[in-house]
Amino acid sequence: MNRFKVFWGNLTKEQRIGILVLSQLILVVLLVFTAQRLLAEKPHVELEDTTVSDVDLPDNAKEFVADNIWQVIKMNVPGVDENNINDVVIREGSYEEEVADDGSVTATFLVDIDSLKQTYVVYTGWSADQKTVFETIVDCPPIFEMKYPETVCKGAYHDTYSLELYVPYAVYPDGTFEEAAEETEETAPNYMIMGNEDSRTLDIMVSACDADKFKQEALNYLETTPIKLDEYTINYEINDVNVRC
Repeated sequence: MNRFKVFWGNLTKEQRIGILVLSQLILVVLLVFTAQRLLAEKPHVELEDTTVSDVDLPDNAKEFVADNIWQVIKMNVPGVDENNINDVVIREGSYEEEVADDGSVTATFLVDIDSLKQTYVVYTGWSADQKTVFETIVDCPPIFEMKYPETVCKGAYHDTYSLELYVPYAVYPDGTFEEAAEETEETAPNYMIMGNEDSRTLDIMVSACDADKFKQEALNYLETTPIKLDEYTINYEINDVNVRC
């Protein structure tokens, strides 16, 4: 501090003024540079839900979802202009929500972005008072739910060609299907497909009611997916437990 006082005391009035002006100029430049960076990094993503009359997402949930969508967009669209994404639309008929006993809400829906030819599935939720938004996940849906299936999607957990998007997959005697991990049926499925990405195997269990028929149905389903079957070893197993013929 003493050295600074000596240095400052030896300067002329003009030199002191010059140093002060230069310091202020540098400070202004730094502030402008910082502001520009903050504005450049802040996404401008508008989430539209006007096409779905029964959807009324809380404003803070919309902002949270929009921010998460922006993070995924950056992975999928190189050089995207974050200041011009105003066509993120909730797909009509895709919105589903569950209300817990405490009034909190969990919601799932698809969003389509025509300008970027992207489709994402969104998982979000909020507290009963709408003040707290829960963790929001923006991921890739199965290819048959993508508006533009020709575009590759990379999401929080899956990409377009992730095996987990298509298996485990189970079809029950009444024609309904669901992920095997969520199975609640006591009746065995007509067929169930399990997959392992690491070992490159697909295990197909079919009902003993009509094994050949259900084997073909399972293969027909797999052929509708982007899974490259020639890269996997397919194993079959016939199930005769809890079958309903």
